[in-house]
Amino acid sequence: YRNSILTRLLQSSLGGDSRTVMVACVSPAAFNRQETLGTLRYAAGARSITNKSVLHIEDFEADPEPLDNDLADMDEEMNRRTIWIDTASAGDVYARCMGDESGDLVLFVHGSGPTNSSTWWNGIKWELFLRSPRPLYLVAIDCPGYGKSTGDRQTIRSYAGTFLMDVVRSLGKKDALCLVGSSQGACAVFNAVLEYPQIARHVTVMDPVGHDVFRYTAIRQPCLLIFDTEDAGHPVKVGRWMKEHITDCTYFEFAASKEPFWHCD
Repeated sequence: YRNSILTRLLQSSLGGDSRTVMVACVSPAAFNRQETLGTLRYAAGARSITNKSVLHIEDFEADPEPLDNDLADMDEEMNRRTIWIDTASAGDVYARCMGDESGDLVLFVHGSGPTNSSTWWNGIKWELFLRSPRPLYLVAIDCPGYGKSTGDRQTIRSYAGTFLMDVVRSLGKKDALCLVGSSQGACAVFNAVLEYPQIARHVTVMDPVGHDVFRYTAIRQPCLLIFDTEDAGHPVKVGRWMKEHITDCTYFEFAASKEPFWHCD
C-alpha cells in the first residue's frame, strides 16, 4: 500500500511528529484468521514506534508541497504539481495543481487577507479530489503580486475577467467547470463571469465581498454562496443581498464557532 492516499495521510503518524492513536479492526471469524493475525502483528510493531509530537503552525507563504515546478507527483492518481502559467495579460502566474489534466477545470482564486496565496485552498482541493466521482483538474493560483507571482495586485481587482480568462485559456481549456473564490477572490469571480459569461459553467464563493450587487442579476450560472454569520469582515447582509439578485442561487449560512469545519464540507 506504499502508493495509496491513506499511506500519504498517515506518513507523519508513524515515526513522525504527530500524536497518534491506533485502532486495529479485526474479525473473530475463522476465515479471517490470516488477516486478523497480520493486522495484530502490524499493530504490535507500531506500538514500539516513538513519535515526537510538534505543534504545527502553517506558514501560508511557504510551500507545503515541496515539488519542483511542473514536476508530476509520484502518486499518479493524485498528480500534484506546482507550475508556472504563462498568461498574456499578467505574465507568469504560479499555481498549485492536483488531479487529471484532461478533466474539467476547477479554478480557485484566493482573497487578500493574511492567507493570500494558493496555499489557502490546499485542504479543500484535497477533499474535492477524494470525494469527486468525476476526474477534475484542480488549480489554485497565486494572483499577480501575491504569493510567488510577481506583478500588480490591482490586476485581480480591476481586470479580473481578462486575467482569469487568460488563465483558463493558458491551461488549454475552453472554460472552467467552476470558478471558486474567497473574499476578494469571490468578487473577482463575479466580475469575471459578468465580463465573460462563457468563462465558467458554475460559480462557488465563500465569504464574498461584492461591489454593486445589483449587477449580479445578469449572472446566469448556478451559484453557490457560503457565508459565516460571525465574520465581521464579510458581513452576512451582503450575502443576503446577493441571494436576492442572483437568479440561480444556492445559499448557506453557518456559524464558525459552532461548526468550524462546515465551510469546507
